[in-house]
Amino acid sequence: MSAPTVGPGPGLINTGGPPPRSVADLAARFASGSVVVVDVDELVAAIEAAGISDRQAQVRYGVPTVFALGEAVLAQLWAQRARPRQHPARPAVAPFARAALARAALFLTPALAATAAGATLARVGWPLLAATLVLGWSGGQALACAGYARAAHGATGAALRRVAAGLLLGAAGGAALVAVGPPGLVGERAVAYAVCGVELLSFAGVAAALVGDRVGAVLRWSVPAWLVSVGLLTGLVPEHAVWALGAAIGLAAARAFAPAVRRDPTTARIPARTPVGAVLAYLLIGLGQAGAFLLVWRLAPGGGLPPATLPLLLAVPLIELFVGWHAAHAGAGLDLYDDVAAYRRHLRAVGAVTLTALLPPLAVGAALLFAAFRLPYELSRHPDARTLVLALAAGLLLAGSWAATLLLATRGRLLLAALLALAPVAFAAVPAVGWLVAVPGGAVDSLIQVMLPATVAGLAATAVLGLAATAHTVFHPGSYR
Repeated sequence: MSAPTVGPGPGLINTGGPPPRSVADLAARFASGSVVVVDVDELVAAIEAAGISDRQAQVRYGVPTVFALGEAVLAQLWAQRARPRQHPARPAVAPFARAALARAALFLTPALAATAAGATLARVGWPLLAATLVLGWSGGQALACAGYARAAHGATGAALRRVAAGLLLGAAGGAALVAVGPPGLVGERAVAYAVCGVELLSFAGVAAALVGDRVGAVLRWSVPAWLVSVGLLTGLVPEHAVWALGAAIGLAAARAFAPAVRRDPTTARIPARTPVGAVLAYLLIGLGQAGAFLLVWRLAPGGGLPPATLPLLLAVPLIELFVGWHAAHAGAGLDLYDDVAAYRRHLRAVGAVTLTALLPPLAVGAALLFAAFRLPYELSRHPDARTLVLALAAGLLLAGSWAATLLLATRGRLLLAALLALAPVAFAAVPAVGWLVAVPGGAVDSLIQVMLPATVAGLAATAVLGLAATAHTVFHPGSYR
């Protein structure tokens, strides 16, 4: 143990209150001073400077000399420093659960709306829906990253106007695609215009709510969208009133973009440069996540909500809680510990819990992948049994990969996060290209059946890579700067 030695002077001993009447009382006075004392000679000098003589040391403290008193006080001080530091009120970890659940509810709003408007979406071509989803998902993340760069300097209005400009640009591109696309890929053009516009608006509204730090307010304004969606799913709202769902989504988006019409304070400063590298990284992350979602969506054995999406939808709030817990506890270590070694032990403990939380999706998903080819005879006779089990495995594995991707992005490892997000699509592209070369002009259903096991295996490999990347990140001290 080592600490700086100091000479006697102000701040060495706390002189407030009545005179100390015992060695422990005197040690407490020195401990409450502003300077750390470690040398007995300097401590003795400080005691003598405080007016304590050998006679007073004998009468008041029961020791023969001032030097003996200094040794006794120093022993008390070192004994106190050797004990674990007591925190009467442990600094509260930053409240993360409420904010994480609010973000999860906001993210799930477009998913609930799309499920409720299934009949309307069926009138639009699948390729157009997929392209709009990829554009909105990836573009929303990139615009949010670019908006944060301005909002962090107080220019929230300018940041939201940038998001709005991106929305208008994406909407113009989508409208052009609907206008020139063949009917087989677009579907009913009139419906396609409305569906694509509302889909892009929902993604932009989520990005605007995050950039403007208005998640709670936008979520409250999203209640009508939730009510209309539930009404459509339960039959309480007729199908021809689906326009009300689009209006409700527009209402929530209007609340998200409301700060864009306000003037930023004069103290706000717009940064000279946009973090292009981070924006591109989040664009790739969005592309990978959207592509992987579409991939598992097509693994459905029949109509309705694909089974692979059920684990993903349930995992959204869990992923937000997981990442929020990690960030809050990693940040709390700075307040809990003033010793570098203790702080690093805290980070290792947080990293161990973080890594452990990523194991269940991988373990259960791998078990389902193995079980899909070892089904009992009664189940194996069902034509969709294996597909169903593989789809559930794909959803679980992808959920674990998304959790690792978001954690890596939170810790600033954007390149690793982008590569991990794109990995499922890359793994799926290899068997798809091989099949198309071997069987040119084959049916899509046959392609899906060929791709299914390889795709799930690729998702398992992605989950393993995500676990390794997360382990490297959470146990590396440089990730917490």
